[in-house]
Formats: sequence, structure tokens, C-alpha cells
Amino acid sequence: MKRNLIIAFFLFCLPATVLFAQGNTKKFTGTVTYRITYPASTTNPMIAALPTTLEMQISGNKARTEMMLPFGNNTFIMNGDDFTVTRLVDLDNGKYFVKKTKEDFKMATTPMVVPLKETKKIAGQNCKASEVNIVSAGKTTKNKVFYSDELGTNNIYFNTNIRSISGIMLEFEYTIMNIPVQLTAISVSPGRVSNKVFEIPSGYTETTEAKLREMKGPIKK
Repeated sequence: MKRNLIIAFFLFCLPATVLFAQGNTKKFTGTVTYRITYPASTTNPMIAALPTTLEMQISGNKARTEMMLPFGNNTFIMNGDDFTVTRLVDLDNGKYFVKKTKEDFKMATTPMVVPLKETKKIAGQNCKASEVNIVSAGKTTKNKVFYSDELGTNNIYFNTNIRSISGIMLEFEYTIMNIPVQLTAISVSPGRVSNKVFEIPSGYTETTEAKLREMKGPIKK
């Protein structure tokens, strides 16, 4: 598994510009559940405390996902209508949120995405493949993602390296706590998703990433 971040819709500080493929206007609504596969070669003891599955709720250009991490429960809300990403964090000493806007998602270059001929079924969905070429410090890294454009072209990847791919990602690489992992969809469940899941719940206090890093506390049970 390549140790390189392809899609980082959870990686809050990733810079990006807004560039999304147009054409198919179909929008998926429902829940995608992913299996998280950790590299067999890693000896990081943190893995035992990390999740093995992840659910993403999607409706139009909005998506929400939640994961329990060693320092607390983290929820990420991506809004492709106003280009914001909100991170909710539940710590032992309180509940906080950090909100990033489109001004925070800027980068000088756009990764080159090359469509591939390879196809396969993932969670019952017909998927296409693309190679994402990322240039960093003069070095190009190539990575592959699988996606289904039959599900829709929801603009939920606006702050990521695959923002120009038209479809829902069903297999890709990601980084959790500096550990490279692979996410593969194991179920795709169309259905209504309430708009309330994309709102900031009451009881959360706004803060910054810098202040959040200074806060320490055990996992909230």
C-alpha cells in the first residue's frame, strides 16, 4: 500500500481549490459503509484503538462521517454547496467544533487524474478506475481510486486531491493517525438522510485547530 494520501476528506487542513467535473447531475442520497484495512507490516500499537469500519451519510453535496479516535470522537461534515468543512470533537473536557471555509482550501497545482480501463464491482456497484498523479517536491506519486459515476456526482470531495473525478469513491487510500489504510465500500444503501445530520448540534463551542491540539483528554465513553 502506498504511503500517500489520495483522498483526505477527513484530513481537515488539506489545501485545495474548487474544481469539480460537470455533466451528470444525478446526486446520491444514502449511506456508504467502508471497511478499513490496515497494512499488515505496521507495528504501530495505536491500531488496536482505531476503527475497522466507517459510515458516510450523503445527501446532495453534503456528507457526514464519524470515527472514534484515541483522543476523542471526531465527526466531519463536508458541505459542497458553500464549500465548508466542519470538524466536531468530543473530548472529556467538552465539545468543540472547528470550521474551515473555501478560503482555507487553496493549492497552487491540481493533481492530474488519468482514467484507466480497469473496472470492477464493489459493494454491488459498477466501478471505474482512475490514476491520481500528485507532484510534491519535484516527485510524482501515482495512486489508484475506484469510483461509481452511476451513483451520482455529489460535490463532496471539493477539498481533496480527487475533486475532479465524477462519482462516489468506493475504494481508495487514506491516512488515519499517520497510518496509511485502504477504505473499501462493503455496502451502499440508498435512502433519505435528514438535513439535521449536517448541522452543528447545540452544546459545541467553536475553537481553532491550534487550541484543539493543546487540549488533552481520554476517549469519551
